[in-house]
Amino acid sequence: MPLPTADLDDKKFQDIVDQAKRMIPQFCPEWTDHNVSDPGVTLIELFAWMTEMLLYRVNQVPEKMYITFLNLLGLQLEPPRAASVPVTFYLAAPQPIDVVIPADTESATVRTETTDAIIFTTEADLVLRPPVIKGLYTRAAGRGGTWNMHDMRAMGFGGQGAVMFPSALNPGDAFYIAFEKDHGNHVLALVIECDTAGGAGVDPKNPPIEWQVWQGALDGRWVPCEVEFDGTGGFNQNGEIILHLPPMVEDAIQGVTAFWLRCRLTEAQREGNRYRVSPEILSLQIETRGGTSVSRHATTITDEHLGRSDGTPGQIFQLSHTPILSRDTARDHLLIVPPGGEPQQWQEVLDFADSQNEDRHYTLDNNDGTLTLGPALLQPDGSVFRFGVVPVKDSELIFSRYQYGGGIAGNVPRGAISILKTSIPYVARIINRMPATGGRDAQTLEDAKLRVPQYLRTRQRAVTADDFEYLAEQVKFVARARCLAPGAQPGQPGDIAPGHVSVLVLPESRNEDIQVVPEELLLSAELRSAVMAQLSERCVIGTQLDVRAPEYIWVSVQAKLQARVRNDATILNEIQRSAETALYRYLNPYIGGPHGKGWPFGRHLHISEIYGLLQGVPQIEFVEDVQILVREPGRSGGGQPVIGRLDVPPQALICSYQHAVEVHA
Repeated sequence: MPLPTADLDDKKFQDIVDQAKRMIPQFCPEWTDHNVSDPGVTLIELFAWMTEMLLYRVNQVPEKMYITFLNLLGLQLEPPRAASVPVTFYLAAPQPIDVVIPADTESATVRTETTDAIIFTTEADLVLRPPVIKGLYTRAAGRGGTWNMHDMRAMGFGGQGAVMFPSALNPGDAFYIAFEKDHGNHVLALVIECDTAGGAGVDPKNPPIEWQVWQGALDGRWVPCEVEFDGTGGFNQNGEIILHLPPMVEDAIQGVTAFWLRCRLTEAQREGNRYRVSPEILSLQIETRGGTSVSRHATTITDEHLGRSDGTPGQIFQLSHTPILSRDTARDHLLIVPPGGEPQQWQEVLDFADSQNEDRHYTLDNNDGTLTLGPALLQPDGSVFRFGVVPVKDSELIFSRYQYGGGIAGNVPRGAISILKTSIPYVARIINRMPATGGRDAQTLEDAKLRVPQYLRTRQRAVTADDFEYLAEQVKFVARARCLAPGAQPGQPGDIAPGHVSVLVLPESRNEDIQVVPEELLLSAELRSAVMAQLSERCVIGTQLDVRAPEYIWVSVQAKLQARVRNDATILNEIQRSAETALYRYLNPYIGGPHGKGWPFGRHLHISEIYGLLQGVPQIEFVEDVQILVREPGRSGGGQPVIGRLDVPPQALICSYQHAVEVHA
């Protein structure tokens, strides 16, 4: 139960009026008319009302006192978070030398009469390298598949080329390209001359292939590339293929150490849309057309002069721009230059509790930009203890670098960033091909009050399952988290062993549609490392921690509905779209489930839920039939039917694949 609140004064309006009337004979014996119509009684009631308001304020905890309590707990308002977005830089033409897009390159949205430009800054150097091919290879599906190397020198002579896949043409067969250098985050153009007979039998707009890059044995996976344009129509004609490559990792495959890109046959090869014979490449030229660098909503300030030291402890200085974003301590720090001396790099700390006399420490408030040097306190024995070094008088204070910005204003849609603020040679244009996400305004005091109980429970320590989930969700770009502690699946093969903790992370989606795209659910190595670092610092020593993506169960619903309206095609189509939208929204890991907060981890799906959901669609008379199928993305076929209930293990989430609704009048 909540702690009881003591009233400092419990008098109410009527109590004050009655007490004042009882005092009239003592102080004003000539006043004999005490009715409510008397002007004097009206004044008593007026002042009683005003006094009641004052007592109400007295009984409330003052805001300043509440803030003082929060400060004593060490709780600070969270600064705004900056939105991040991949920004693609396109070159005017392929270059024979490396082109560097340096860190802190600024780009922006278009400024209008009503809105200012929103500035984004790259976080790391991007080096665009001309491709050098080490080799071309073909490998059959399976671990024991044959591995053939192509002679690149013979390609194009006498009609000779490289046959991409084995003659059997099975899903999983792949054509490998080995690069000498890292082309991660590059935009590559594959200019291909091919034998047009090789693409016979496939849909040029949807060939049964996928392009992937290798990200290393540690993650053990091939990651798909984005195909911006396929002018070959699945190797049906000569043309070029524009690929956006994710990060790559150098690794040895079949004894060849390189950065690997491959074209792989998908499961669609088993169906009607398949290659009859393997495509053959007669000539291949690869060009770097651009690259993608992660930018965040921030403006960079370098070498800002804060002032000079007066030689006293506890000095306070102010940075010019706020709010200040999270910092890279290797580059963003305070420099103090003594008169005639060398610059000294000082270290930022959260507080001065552990600071000693010789520590060069300072604190920085992200919200208001207040920079504070260590104070000094008089001790019982008369000595003075300093929480950090006091800069010599007239020392100059310089902040080397910081960034300010952030907020929900940075969550711009795709295509909004198109202005390059910094001129870079050979760069023709820029664009953000995805919406910016992750921007959040600074925490309000009301929000901080609501989070105090949770803060006191965790104290930034991961002990319980709730602690792990709460701390994991504080990491940027984490939408939801679930902790599987020992005993989560008793008696099952997947149960967690004692001393082990497994945290499932659902990344934020950049997809603006309610239909989830499988690629959006991939847990990147960077996000996994960020969550691992957050939890490793706070969990109990000896805990074996595992951070991974949930298992996803993709379901398709096939339903037949009877509508109340007449046989009007337009209305029936609107009802069909409403029904399918309801399905995509309900069976959604982000906004689905009974409470609209995302499908709960491990929650089973009953077919009766789908009946009830569709029955609630406007203009539906009744639901004739519902079938639920478990599908696998990329595989064709009807899928596995669900009878009655779909059982979902604790580490899994349900996602919508493709729904089909028929509506009859």
